[in-house]
Amino acid sequence: MKDSIACYSGSDRDWHREILERCPSLRADFEPSWSIRSAHVQNLLTVVRGEVAPALRWDLEERLSMPDGGTVSIQWLGLAAPEETPVLVVLHTITGSGDDLRRFIAAVRARLGWVVAACNRRGHAGLELTSAQINTMGATDDLRRQLLAIESRRSKAALYGVGVSAGSGLIVRYLGEEGERSRLRAAVALCPAYDIRYAFDHAHPGYNWYLTRKIVRFFLHRNKEVLGGIEGYDHCAAATTMTEFHDRLYPLAGFDSREAYYLGSNPMEVARDVAVPVLVINAADDPVCVERNVLRHLAEMQQLPRMTLAVTRHGGHCGFFETLRGADSWADRAIAEYLDAVHQLSGG
Repeated sequence: MKDSIACYSGSDRDWHREILERCPSLRADFEPSWSIRSAHVQNLLTVVRGEVAPALRWDLEERLSMPDGGTVSIQWLGLAAPEETPVLVVLHTITGSGDDLRRFIAAVRARLGWVVAACNRRGHAGLELTSAQINTMGATDDLRRQLLAIESRRSKAALYGVGVSAGSGLIVRYLGEEGERSRLRAAVALCPAYDIRYAFDHAHPGYNWYLTRKIVRFFLHRNKEVLGGIEGYDHCAAATTMTEFHDRLYPLAGFDSREAYYLGSNPMEVARDVAVPVLVINAADDPVCVERNVLRHLAEMQQLPRMTLAVTRHGGHCGFFETLRGADSWADRAIAEYLDAVHQLSGG
């Protein structure tokens, strides 16, 4: 990569040019200070800055019951804003929540001034697992009901979405399933894994080991009373890599086979049908969702009508920090610029 940011267009090149014109962060260089250029340092800063960020004072924490008895939630911020104020729907990381994304949420909201609805999946954000079903990628049926609840509370507002890491997989899966019916006008996918059948085969071994242990503890060990009686629980709990875990997850996610799980959960099975504008951001040095995943699916992504893909030289996994002490990141700024640009281009 010659430049610090490489931007790729979807099939509508005029749209892409207009987006770049309105998003200076996508056109300018992104060069972190030398002391934090390492992907490992960027990843560490992501964790540390998230943990030290002030807690958000949510206006409302709304719990929703799903038809099978499962429980999800929405954490609201900015409900006092005028009714037509856009709503930013935020989808969290693989074991995270809206609270864990508080630094990111505060940074983007400070730039946009929009209402935020952080959608938490089953078993996250302090929610008990109230039905015997989990999925690291979330469930689009749950997300649809969350979006309906958001619309019922903010009926005059346009909805936009941001998915962070695993949340990006859920948002792309939803956009692909819905096509032109999407309730989200546009979305951002930050550090997606793309095809979850193969994506984690190439992850850095250390991160692969660490994340596998983390998700086994988070999804299985802490929910053994609910999930332990399902055939396949012990096999999944014995996984030593992310790929093994997802290959074995299907009975716990409510599917009859590995193939059915991937067909029903994998974003790339339906990504070609995404119809709304989408910004995808990746770092070439991401040790978790590696550059090989980006390049493998580049041609397919470029068939989408209003897609912009930004690949940065540095940034790690969901880092993109420019200085050691600064709280905000290049990605915060780029995402806010993009969402504002799409909102204006869509008529405000």
